[in-house]
Amino acid sequence: MIQFKISCSNPASQFLEIELTFENSSKGEVILQLPAWRAGRYQLANYAQNIRKFSVMDDKGNHVPFKKTTKDRWTLAQSPDQIILISYEYWAGKMDAGSAWTDDQQVYANLVNCCFEVLGQREQEIEVYLNLPEYPEQLSTLIPCGTSRWKAHSYQMLADSTILAAKSITHWTYQVESTLFHIWIHGEVHFEKELFLNRFEAFSKRLIVDFGEFPEEEYHFIFQLLSYPHYHGVEHRRGTVITFGPAESLTDPHQMEELLGVSCHELYHAWNVCRIRPKELLPYDFSKETYTQAGLILEGVTTYMGDLYLLKSGVYDLPAYLRHLEKIIAREASHFGWKNYTIAASSFDLWIDGYISGIPDRKVNIYSRGALLAMCLDLMLIRHGSSLSEVMKQAWISFGKPFIGYQWEDFEQLIVEKFPEKAEPLNFLSNHVFGYQDLFPLLKSLLHEIGLELVERIGTDRFLHHWGIRKTDDGVITQIHPGATAHNLVMRNDKILDWVEDNIGLHLNLDRLGRTVRVLIPLVSRTFFPEMKLELDHLTPALERWMK
Repeated sequence: MIQFKISCSNPASQFLEIELTFENSSKGEVILQLPAWRAGRYQLANYAQNIRKFSVMDDKGNHVPFKKTTKDRWTLAQSPDQIILISYEYWAGKMDAGSAWTDDQQVYANLVNCCFEVLGQREQEIEVYLNLPEYPEQLSTLIPCGTSRWKAHSYQMLADSTILAAKSITHWTYQVESTLFHIWIHGEVHFEKELFLNRFEAFSKRLIVDFGEFPEEEYHFIFQLLSYPHYHGVEHRRGTVITFGPAESLTDPHQMEELLGVSCHELYHAWNVCRIRPKELLPYDFSKETYTQAGLILEGVTTYMGDLYLLKSGVYDLPAYLRHLEKIIAREASHFGWKNYTIAASSFDLWIDGYISGIPDRKVNIYSRGALLAMCLDLMLIRHGSSLSEVMKQAWISFGKPFIGYQWEDFEQLIVEKFPEKAEPLNFLSNHVFGYQDLFPLLKSLLHEIGLELVERIGTDRFLHHWGIRKTDDGVITQIHPGATAHNLVMRNDKILDWVEDNIGLHLNLDRLGRTVRVLIPLVSRTFFPEMKLELDHLTPALERWMK
């Protein structure tokens, strides 16, 4: 068996002391691989930068020679039939849902950050022992096997798990069919327990009804409720970690809606991504980038379904749902990456710049763009008596439950077979997933079919709506509409010093890296960056089917 022992003798230092013990059954060199990324975020994190004091001993107390062969791979000298003890320290100084944090109140870590894989022993059972007596409240998404001990059936399971030890944790539970759901809260609770549990039970139950079953016997919602603004969630097969703050803001119903939104999103991942997964991500290879074009399915479908199931379960009413959908629509309406890069290409390039704004209009956001594409697919399917929920249930039966993975063509086939004419979905995918066609005309048409109107309004910000210039309060230009005349005259990061607007146009004095530039933008009769509002025109049978 492989064992990890985690200690923390000086929480103020934010270093975990980790010991990895295993029997060397290899006659050759032993190779240790530390992950370079984690599931749910397709971006190199280079966790090796947080390692120090790495040493190797055998069971006789002798030092075993080693060398690094890559930035996150260590090779040990030959030492057959011996017990190997690796010791090192890991800096746990980043608080978010996918990292590790230590202070005087808790020790928290996503194990993919700090636990090595012993190559060649991937399927060995692994035990994690928390030597943290000063933090008596302890939990993990792994399988409990004793006091302060948990086990993983394999390294893949270990790397998809979290540990939390704290001086105080709030713990609630609820049951849906055969699955026990745990709510663990580190931080202050500023909301009513029963209402919170009722909402979680409602959306959990509705998801299970539509998928037919839950993939696990137990599931853990682990909340880090912080004293400062924060919002992040990470999925695991047996649970999720969600960081949210400020904790006291959850007295505001709108802030609670945000927490419910990320919670349902992450629970949807228990099926989609944790089990329904592209072949290229099965199993995860944490040593290097793994490219996929399936971002629409991984995160677009999950983003759409996460909010939709809050509506379907009655946790959101229709106005609340439409408020959140408006935010997604507004985000997409103000960016033009779709003209230059498809969602399939943007998914492939997540490893480059998928989680930062990047250069202007290079790519699309797989979460927001993907959600609107998923919504269009759903409304097209509803038109023909089916739904995206039915497609995802079939994906669970065909690929997720047997855990065999899918190729894009497999998923495409699940969609196409729901349509009487194959050309309709194939054209949609060609034009909007692998092509550069504007999605908004189709979105407006499909929303209209179910009685919702997407209305464009022009606000009072003349710089934004009449000149196509988005700026900060202190005058720094952050975005220029590509169709505006200003696109040829001003630059991002120009600072507007003063301006005059007359019947000729907009006269600007700009600070451009310390140089004063004078610009005249001629007057044109066109508007830009409209505000997008959703209005219920009338209740239709299609709308009722979609909400049910």
